[in-house]
Amino acid sequence: MSTPMIPTTPRRLGLLACAAALSALMATLAGCGGEETAAQTFRPVPFGKHDRCQVCGMVISHYEGPKAEVVIKGAEGEPVKFCSGRDAFSFARQPENERRLLAFFIHDMGATDWAEPSDDALIPAKDAWYVYGSKVEGVMGTEPIAFGTEAAAKAFQEKEGGKIVRYADVTLELLNE
Repeated sequence: MSTPMIPTTPRRLGLLACAAALSALMATLAGCGGEETAAQTFRPVPFGKHDRCQVCGMVISHYEGPKAEVVIKGAEGEPVKFCSGRDAFSFARQPENERRLLAFFIHDMGATDWAEPSDDALIPAKDAWYVYGSKVEGVMGTEPIAFGTEAAAKAFQEKEGGKIVRYADVTLELLNE
């Protein structure tokens, strides 16, 4: 027994083409929304006592001062961790890493202790106010010291010097001055 042939008409071809285009559009929109939602779900991960800095290899818990972590595309399961904001920015600002950056967290030094920064004080780096070039140095030297508010950054600057900058201002050129 043979399968009956359904005649192909211009109208049927047009309907099939519209259905295929609509299906492709829906898949594209679903993909965009999924990536945007995923990017908003990253949270800081507590530092472990054996975590090592991605840049210098030092055991992070052995040193005082602000720490940082970043999440990059392709390694979303475990953030890349750093012993200082300086090392984190040096890593994050590399062109090959900047394109893949999904999240960047740094200690708010207005909300935690310098000697032992709390994991509860990690904030999105893009939201922070930084004091750069102060008398207070981090484990890797001149440190972009992050604060959650402009007022906290100004109070620190008045006491310790340096200049106040925002996230976009912390460039490889600034770090190499």
